[in-house]
Amino acid sequence: MKRALRNLAVIALVAAGPASAQRYLTEQFSSADVQSNVVYGSNFTVLTGAPVLQPLVMDIYTPTGDTETDRPLIVYVHTGSFLPRYINNLPTGDKQDSATVEMCRRFAKKGYVVAAIGYRAGWNPASPSEQTRKQTIIQAVYRSMQDAKTAVRFMRKSITEGNPYGISGEKVVIGGQGSGGYTALAYATLQETSEIQLLKFFNTETNQFMVDPAILGDFEGLGGNPALNNDNHTGFSTDISMIFNIGGALGDSSWLEPGEVPICSVHGVNDPFAPYMNGTVFVPGTSFAVVNVDGSGRVTELANEYGNNDIWLTPPFTDPVTNYAQSALEGTVNEGNEGLFPITALQNASGPWEWWDTTAVVNGCAALGIDEAGAFARMANGYISNPVYAALGSTAGRLRALAYIDTLQNFITPRMYRALELNVGIDENSVIANGVKLFPNPVARFTEITSTEAIIRNFVVYDNQGRLVRNGSVNQDRFTFDREGLRAGSYFIELFFDEGSLTRKLILE
Repeated sequence: MKRALRNLAVIALVAAGPASAQRYLTEQFSSADVQSNVVYGSNFTVLTGAPVLQPLVMDIYTPTGDTETDRPLIVYVHTGSFLPRYINNLPTGDKQDSATVEMCRRFAKKGYVVAAIGYRAGWNPASPSEQTRKQTIIQAVYRSMQDAKTAVRFMRKSITEGNPYGISGEKVVIGGQGSGGYTALAYATLQETSEIQLLKFFNTETNQFMVDPAILGDFEGLGGNPALNNDNHTGFSTDISMIFNIGGALGDSSWLEPGEVPICSVHGVNDPFAPYMNGTVFVPGTSFAVVNVDGSGRVTELANEYGNNDIWLTPPFTDPVTNYAQSALEGTVNEGNEGLFPITALQNASGPWEWWDTTAVVNGCAALGIDEAGAFARMANGYISNPVYAALGSTAGRLRALAYIDTLQNFITPRMYRALELNVGIDENSVIANGVKLFPNPVARFTEITSTEAIIRNFVVYDNQGRLVRNGSVNQDRFTFDREGLRAGSYFIELFFDEGSLTRKLILE
């Protein structure tokens, strides 16, 4: 999609910050309100064979007690292998998955409105025909993309109906996790019939292309055969400002073109389910090939080559999370490209941020007629993507997963902040930057921070592992920083101005 609106280890971040922190960058609110199962449209599912019209529902997260009414919108797409949770032989695959809920709540506590969508699932991974497996999975990705666009139109339509969710129609981001990453990447890039009707997507058994927009509806989710696609909220835009994908892949690198929206990616280099660079996706637990795709390494390489991610280059990010991402890229094919956080450890390859409650999985399976043995088999499959979770046990595994979510938030949020033009980094050669002084530095106990050219609004201090350790409100041109309680070592202090932000290194003796 052409840009329409605007040309470890684990690095952990303390979960919450007080109201003095910077809105949309750090958490401003102690909690989030959730409106569950809001119907955002309807469309035909093929999950049970013959097409059946089903409601499309979303959970909408908003900051508790917030009075803003022009807030950025994130449409969040959950994981699940394009099959319903538990039916997919996994403990995840729903908008109520633990990691999905945690990501949405954290974004909402920073001030965003987040719509976690349910979307149409269904394909045939067990077919002995590779052509059928490929066709049905490509169609599943296509339908999920259409549903994401329906969700964006629904939210923009709501602005004309009193704006009950308090959103901005010009600040929209799509985010996807796992299979939702496939959806987000397709949303950002797939826009022409020639792109979906490549030779690799031609079914040699039926002598037809696997996706025909004239039948399934177009890339906006409109038109096609009315028995297979239902139009929703026509006349409203689906333009977005960026996407982020946590795993997933692009159906073909040719989909990505210059001038499309920025792409921020997190991906395991050794991900067994979605290749980091280029490779074939296989049905989990089998030797069945599905389709050749391009992962985040290749996607980010092209996005940078085409200049699509240039918005994140000037000024460059210098925070500890970015520094870690760049160091982790050393020795990989995609070395140095902005907008990519590679997870290099083998045991973290697929989903170290995932966790689940054993009782909830057993009860959820029972509701579908799956016995306890089947429930535990599904959890065992989940451990393939997060084996350390099983080794540590539920409590420690959950804490480790939350630490990875800290990393996701700390990498994605500042890039989203800049892409949405909520604020900008200040050029290091500007008069504002030149007017900022820290003295003394190294610091024994106190250091005086002054700004001769602009008012300092807030500050945030991170340690050398990226953890937020101190923040506060300033609203003047100078303040004294007291390092009391902080150990000796290297830290980073980020200063926020009306014009943007600057980061400086602090050495505590």
